[in-house]
Amino acid sequence: MSDKGLRLARISESCYIAALGASMVRINLRHQKRRGGLEGGRLKFEEAWNGFGHSEARDGEGAGLASCRAVYASGVPRYWTDHLIAPVRTIGAETATSLKLSYWFSTVEDSPQEGDPNFVSASLRTSTATAWRDAAPSGFVSMLPFEGAQWRFEQPVSFMQFHIPFDLMGMVCVSLFGKELTHDHIRMPADVLDAHLHHSLERIRHTASSIEPTNLLLDSWALILAETFLLRLSSHGERNGHGPFGKLPARGVARVVDYIEDGIDHDLRLSSLSAVAGMSTYHFARRFQETVGMSPHSYVLVRRIERARALLRRRDEPLVDVALACGFSSQSHLTTVFRRCLGVTPGEYRRCVQ
Repeated sequence: MSDKGLRLARISESCYIAALGASMVRINLRHQKRRGGLEGGRLKFEEAWNGFGHSEARDGEGAGLASCRAVYASGVPRYWTDHLIAPVRTIGAETATSLKLSYWFSTVEDSPQEGDPNFVSASLRTSTATAWRDAAPSGFVSMLPFEGAQWRFEQPVSFMQFHIPFDLMGMVCVSLFGKELTHDHIRMPADVLDAHLHHSLERIRHTASSIEPTNLLLDSWALILAETFLLRLSSHGERNGHGPFGKLPARGVARVVDYIEDGIDHDLRLSSLSAVAGMSTYHFARRFQETVGMSPHSYVLVRRIERARALLRRRDEPLVDVALACGFSSQSHLTTVFRRCLGVTPGEYRRCVQ
């Protein structure tokens, strides 16, 4: 098949996926009934994309890419100037468009937090210990003020922090409202009484503790949270946001699809995909969703699973090689995602299709 034919085939496939929606796509597995059905052979894209199941893993343990497993990375604000508290774990790369995550545990009663205007940060308390921020009771979700704050904990406390680059917030704000963003536009309450925002943070927390977040997933989370914070906690959120962004032209879709296929074994970034399409990350993510019917991360996950299925049909292909060839960071990463999507492990799938 010619290069043009391949591109058209990939576009046709993406349109087919879009028609089915981002929830499920049927696949054909030989010996399904004999092997117990394999959950009807359904690929649960909604579950794979959201990944919001609970995990037995403890926060900060076994989470994140291997390259992000240092105790401390300069890409995440340290905040605590007395050095009595330091992050147990951090996840996130040194980019201006990615979400940074940090896990904390403290037995210190009083601790000053130094402000960092380069990030909009929220703290999700993961223990029942009572906390105060500047003498005000702190809720399970608290914002970290740009100017800093004084924190007090009655008991040992654990919490997870979400750091969104302020420049990314500004870009999303212009895209949504056509307005510039300043620090004064964002409310930073000690107790964020917003069930939707709390739920969003909890979903990310559980996902990050049960799978290894790729750069593309961290980039996608950053956009989702940036939009949520702007709509829920900024003065601009009182205005009507931008309407539908429209669809990507066929040529733009073809370029992005080709780029994904050529780099499927790499940890792709949303900024790279948007650069191929020639637009900002936020506009690209929105328009890709409207064109293909699923997020860029979901589409890449679909292609990785499909590539893995093809390689698994070769009995002599080691599982670790399959994982790396499909862009997974390890064999265990492939197994976790494959089981989540298909309901079986790669080894079980291989035995079914042989």
